[in-house]
Amino acid sequence: MPNTLSLQIELPPAVAETYARWLQGRADYIVNQHWNEPRYLRIEDTEKRRAAILQRFPSMLAAYQTAAQIRAQLATQEAN
Repeated sequence: MPNTLSLQIELPPAVAETYARWLQGRADYIVNQHWNEPRYLRIEDTEKRRAAILQRFPSMLAAYQTAAQIRAQLATQEAN
């Protein structure tokens, strides 16, 4: 069994937006431990940053994958 806890909380819209922006900001960084102190390194590569953000937000990942599938289907339809 994974060592995680599933949690759902209801937040007011303004608080939820602030929290989402904070989470997205954290996804722009990776954390390295150095002498037991966290060091935040900014992910400069855009693709890696996008992958980190999508990994942090499963619903965004699902939407991104769905959009990619739709784009692929439209491209094949236009090619035919």
